[in-house]
Amino acid sequence: YLNGALRPFVNVYLNDEDIRYLDDRFGTALKDGDNLAIIPAVGGG
Repeated sequence: YLNGALRPFVNVYLNDEDIRYLDDRFGTALKDGDNLAIIPAVGGG
């Protein structure tokens, strides 16, 4: 989280749908049974 936004390498999925670029992603309501996944990308060399 930087300057009010998620960093681009953090993936956010709601019920297997990528919600990173939705206009209201932080206002998205969760319902009982929803699956929220927050996955940081990992890289190396």
